[in-house]
Amino acid sequence: MFDFPPFFTRQITESTWKSQAMQWENLILSYARQKRIFRLDLHQATSPGAAQIFENKKINRRLSFETLQDIIEEMTRKALTDSSQISETGQNNQIVTYYEIANGELAEGQEFFELDIAILSKALNILVKRGNAQIFKGTDQDSMGVKFFGPL
Repeated sequence: MFDFPPFFTRQITESTWKSQAMQWENLILSYARQKRIFRLDLHQATSPGAAQIFENKKINRRLSFETLQDIIEEMTRKALTDSSQISETGQNNQIVTYYEIANGELAEGQEFFELDIAILSKALNILVKRGNAQIFKGTDQDSMGVKFFGPL
């Protein structure tokens, strides 16, 4: 698919666009997992020669900023903030610190291990808005706590 030129151009037919966006989503998430990337600067990522994932020199194609932005919006709409992995570690209905979530013993081997605290904070705030968690203030970000409620 990466060598198929239309893959780098936003498709106008809605069903084709949904399929294209899903394929880009899978590629982006796989790439981010492999490279342990937690943040993506869309402007930087789509500039010439920046990220291998958004440019295919073999076919002389590069994903545009606007198309990447649309893909990220699709990903956001699908609510990719998946908190089920925290449930798997048995941390429901107890208070854990941000540090424990991102760097604790139970986090090792999880996709969110060593997650940037700013990104973790944004994800936890979404869970708070959904009523799935409550944040407890600490003296600094590492000592802030969160309590997860039931299945997420």
